[in-house]
Amino acid sequence: MKQILFQTTPIPAPSLLIFCNGWAMTRAAIEHLTLPPGYDLLLVEDYRSQDFSFDFSPYSHVDLVAWSMGVWAATLLHQHNKLPHLSRAIAIAGTPYPRHDDWGIPCAIFDATRDHLNEENRERFNRRMCGGKRLRHLFESLKTRSTEELKTELFCVGSQPLFPIEQGRDPWTHAIIPVKDRIIPSSNQLAWWHNTKVEVATLPQADHYPFGAYSHWEELLSPDTLPHE
Repeated sequence: MKQILFQTTPIPAPSLLIFCNGWAMTRAAIEHLTLPPGYDLLLVEDYRSQDFSFDFSPYSHVDLVAWSMGVWAATLLHQHNKLPHLSRAIAIAGTPYPRHDDWGIPCAIFDATRDHLNEENRERFNRRMCGGKRLRHLFESLKTRSTEELKTELFCVGSQPLFPIEQGRDPWTHAIIPVKDRIIPSSNQLAWWHNTKVEVATLPQADHYPFGAYSHWEELLSPDTLPHE
């Protein structure tokens, strides 16, 4: 997993926000969001490898936000004891099961995307993910990663065994579900999170990529203010 640390000062801030990005994405997905005062940002993305190593010792307070396939990645890191104690852990537009008929992307759709991804249908996927072409900067950023690289990432994720999620062994405190999600059906997201004790909020007008409607991380770090299912 690729890890990029963004510091607001030359020395570590008191708090850290971990963001686990979605498949195929770059920092352009969230670079417009302003961090709360006193926070650094650790961006985690590219799941072709499960290698992860980071020194969390400078930080007294750590929050986690994960989006889409990043929810799976963050759950995996938590189960492997790679994450510190988390004050808040918020899953957005995803579940711990990226390839699952009931709780994730239906298996046939996941496999078809993985096996037949090319330049033409990749463009269609991007439109479904972003809700059309209105997010021009994001579309341009998505082109910076090669199609073969993205296929390899899907193969690596799809080949992982489904891990059992036991109560107390997942990090999540809240889940946010975009109702108009065209990548991971919102009904599947709801079906999974209803198995847990996690507080669920919904975004009635949001697509799979919901971040364009926000300008500050704190808006997403306070999901109690969002509509609840």
